[in-house]
Amino acid sequence: MRAEWIDLQINGYGGVDFNAPGLTVEQVVAVTERLDQDGTVGYLPTIVTGDPETAVSTLHTLVAARRRSARCERNILGVHLEGPFISGEPGAVGAHPIEWVAKPSMELFGRFQDAGEGLVRLVTVAAEVPGMPEFVQALTAQGVTVSLGHQMAATPAELEPCIAAGAKAFTHLGNGLPNMIPRHDNVIFTALADDRMTVMFIPDGHHLPDTMLKVYTRAVPLKRLVAVSDAQYPAGMPPGEYDVCGSKARLEPDGLLWNPARKCLVGATTPMAAMMELLQRRIGLTRDECLAIGRDNPLALIGGGA
Repeated sequence: MRAEWIDLQINGYGGVDFNAPGLTVEQVVAVTERLDQDGTVGYLPTIVTGDPETAVSTLHTLVAARRRSARCERNILGVHLEGPFISGEPGAVGAHPIEWVAKPSMELFGRFQDAGEGLVRLVTVAAEVPGMPEFVQALTAQGVTVSLGHQMAATPAELEPCIAAGAKAFTHLGNGLPNMIPRHDNVIFTALADDRMTVMFIPDGHHLPDTMLKVYTRAVPLKRLVAVSDAQYPAGMPPGEYDVCGSKARLEPDGLLWNPARKCLVGATTPMAAMMELLQRRIGLTRDECLAIGRDNPLALIGGGA
């Protein structure tokens, strides 16, 4: 289904890693053109937990690419910081390198935002980290959308201060969580039930089972749903071994990208267009519903383009 998709979580694509040292303007242009060809005409390059110097360099490069290329200026709507202000606990941290997880810091965030000349539009943080509600409030005051993710089984009492402080969404709900969580008071049920919050999720056929996708799309009003790809740089590449987030990952023939050592997923390889087809074919969504969760709602969450 060809449409103009908006993706708020692109870590890399077609062999180009936004989180690798030495990212070039030419690589950013190539990714942007490839995504456009595949139906994603607006996106947030996503910088995950890692060396701050690499993140700063990447942000400088993204700014330069938007200046050089009209397509990059149009299609790169901002930047998503997925970390480093997350939980370092196993399960919650996922594939993020634990050694670079950081406490909430407006000074560090300011370095990123200055390097990106205001491009940072979305930040994922872990709700239960000490000082996080104040951090969320400060980010929100700057017009940055804050999403909660990569956290332990945060209780409703732990989530509420961050939501009250301005957090608007949950990042890839159902992933970046420990395998075992409380059966009642858990972040998934809280996210589904809270009418103030947007649920971002990855409908690639690997991150969530069809039963969970059906629950999300039936239990949550359409306006609160946002599909993201969470694409990693092996997307569009042949099956094999890749270095992702500083660890060895395996891309299987069916598109599953995982870390055998940590036994966790490390992002996805399915483009937005294919995910929208999956939601229509296997979950029963209409084209208009897919356009809402894959185009209109993402734009609304970040307040439009950069």
